[in-house]
Amino acid sequence: MTQLAFDIRGVFSPADVYGNVSGFGTLASDILLILTGVASTVAIIFIIIAGLKYVTSSGDEKKLASATATLTYAIIGLVVTVLAFTIIRLVQYFLRSNVPIS
Repeated sequence: MTQLAFDIRGVFSPADVYGNVSGFGTLASDILLILTGVASTVAIIFIIIAGLKYVTSSGDEKKLASATATLTYAIIGLVVTVLAFTIIRLVQYFLRSNVPIS
């Protein structure tokens, strides 16, 4: 194991519960993956809700507009989530970082 500037387990007690953390970058990478997964799941749930709203709108213009807005915002949220992950990967590439995010 490489020597770190500081031991994160001594400073940040939840990292000790987390297990073998080799540094803040690895912990941040894992947190980013969890948050990306949660955001993607929420966006997909809202896409399903928008579909159900659309099907049950019965031609009502207000319900149809609500379904369209929900679908639009869910897709925007999904795109922002993917772009955030992609931007992090690009920054790591240009900085030649060796912290794995996958």
